[in-house]
Amino acid sequence: MRARPAALTAPFLVCLLAGAAAAGCRAEGAAGTVAGATALGFEGDANEAWGPGFVVWESNRTGAFRIWRRALEGGPPVQLSAEEPGRDHCCAHVSPDGQRIAYLSIPGGSRTYLPPTTDGELHLMLADGSLDRVVARPARHYGEHLAAVWWSEDELLYIDGENASVLLDLSTGARRVMARGPADGEGWLVDPTGRWASGGTPSFSARRSDGSIARATPLGGCQPYFERGGRFGYWSAGAGGPIDALELETRRSFTLLAKGDPRLPRERGYLYFPRLSPDGSLLAVAGSDGAHDHFSSDYDVLVIEVDPESLAPIGRAIRITTHPAVDRFPDLFRAEPPPRAPARPHPSAADRPPAVEAAPSWPAARERLALVWEGSDRPNRIAADAASDVLAAHGRATFDRRGRISLGGGYFQADETTSRRVIETLRASNTLSFEAVVEPADLGASGPIVALSVRPGRRSFRVEQAGDRLRLVLRTAETDGTGGSPVELVRFEDRRPRHVAFTYSPGRLAVYLDGEPAGRFPVPGDFFHWQNGWLLIGAEAGSDERFRGALSHLAIHAAELDAGTVAASARLALAALASAPAPPFAEVEARLLARSRPPTLEEISPYRQALVTEEWEVLRALAGVPLAGRIRVARWSLLDGAPTPEAADPLGTVRRLRLEPHAAQPQLESVVLSDTLPPAPAGGPPLGFDVAWSGGG
Repeated sequence: MRARPAALTAPFLVCLLAGAAAAGCRAEGAAGTVAGATALGFEGDANEAWGPGFVVWESNRTGAFRIWRRALEGGPPVQLSAEEPGRDHCCAHVSPDGQRIAYLSIPGGSRTYLPPTTDGELHLMLADGSLDRVVARPARHYGEHLAAVWWSEDELLYIDGENASVLLDLSTGARRVMARGPADGEGWLVDPTGRWASGGTPSFSARRSDGSIARATPLGGCQPYFERGGRFGYWSAGAGGPIDALELETRRSFTLLAKGDPRLPRERGYLYFPRLSPDGSLLAVAGSDGAHDHFSSDYDVLVIEVDPESLAPIGRAIRITTHPAVDRFPDLFRAEPPPRAPARPHPSAADRPPAVEAAPSWPAARERLALVWEGSDRPNRIAADAASDVLAAHGRATFDRRGRISLGGGYFQADETTSRRVIETLRASNTLSFEAVVEPADLGASGPIVALSVRPGRRSFRVEQAGDRLRLVLRTAETDGTGGSPVELVRFEDRRPRHVAFTYSPGRLAVYLDGEPAGRFPVPGDFFHWQNGWLLIGAEAGSDERFRGALSHLAIHAAELDAGTVAASARLALAALASAPAPPFAEVEARLLARSRPPTLEEISPYRQALVTEEWEVLRALAGVPLAGRIRVARWSLLDGAPTPEAADPLGTVRRLRLEPHAAQPQLESVVLSDTLPPAPAGGPPLGFDVAWSGGG
């Protein structure tokens, strides 16, 4: 089911069944009788086979967001958190014994997620809503509404006002810092084993013994959380699903619930907000009919049984809520979990199969790496225990179906820590080896492919396209701050991906194309004058020039690689790209006939990218699959939070489009796709995705 922006809803209706709103209305739950809470009538389904237990969630059914609860066995929902003018309540989290609930109180009235630097108050109450008190002030969520992790019945980890991950002992009041997050970004939630951490951007990074975080490559999607045993992480992996899980030790990922999964209630297959019960036997999510907006769409809470050992769903999901308000971010408790299968003993050494020699991996040399970025789905670590190198997209910059950087006038930027590490590592060695697989979009264009500089007048190095030439501008002790005259490295005969590499040590520069020697140059000088700056892909700090094309397998070494190592790296990188099956494509000249309503940034929160479905009339088939008549095409509407030039194309615009099937683009799984057009006629071509970056930047 495709994402479509939710229309503005009418005021929420409160459906009261006869007698359900009587004073003193109570509902039985696992922790005893719920007293002093407001009940709003019976709703949803129940499953008595699950035994006693309850679900809590945040809902705006009475106006502001408050914490609500309903028993698994059925009965009326009840409001647990009290009224607090000007505040919203979120991030409900049930203790492992089901006796207490933590939640966050934050400034109210927002129609989008407040930034992770927003200060709130962490509350603790009994599971019946009584004895509500503030236990931490200030406290934060990590960018969406997850803010705490129960480590035990009496230990609660939360994010404080300085983005530190703090473990609070509720019996003694003692607090211990377990990790530190960036001052202006997402804080870390740490799993109950203390071994894994994630911010609101799913990564499931390893926590070292000293409390530092070895950041992993972001996985895409949102709302990551942990299974209590430290075996799995899980998250919402795409716009409206799927809900995926990751085996933390092996990094093996798998799907728990697909978008539109047949085990879900009809019209509730657009999924977010996953949470496992403490015993791992139930999974709660919330689903809508395809509307995305997390602040106005009709999401309902759903619960399904899962196998605690594998997390495989069992049976069908039960719909806990049916109210037209936003019911989201559930948590749950099961008082009588099913018996677990006996644990299988670990095989002895004699029982284990013989070790299989690992296949060679790119890059061929890993010693003295200053930066490595293979692809968006790869670890991208300079060492096994290092944090992953993460690049932030700006403007018209995305990833393609093969995980490569795809640039249409935007750029990617390494963070300050990574940029500084590259500068300092290379300056300390006075040697540099560079390799990347580059595919220019236009052999007549020019622009920086990779640059490390403060600004063009104070650069360290710049690898650039100049028409069909690839050039290096290198600052040494023998040049001025601009780096002097460019050195021509290689010439591109066509636009196919090429592995480009060079090695430098004072006095000698060796160049390689696809692993083969391509030239040697006497270039004197060292890196003494290099200054801290920014590492950018597709741009240079302080310059409006942009590179358009694709890039992957970028490695920067603080060592002079030999020819054999460069050749091996080239073979591995090019073979990896060649192994990705090429989907069918079509190039057409077409006229724009209709466009879905573009979503607003507020409607797609927390995302900053969105696609729209358009209808085009093919005027001429130019290459690939011969298309004719009317076709449906997905094109970018929002990138980096801003409308794209394509979004302003008036009806009647004629463009050249290069299309691949939208279904063959795994990188788009987490991107909202607005489709408000009438259903397409049966038998037409599948939805296409415009990969040509038409419209300029």
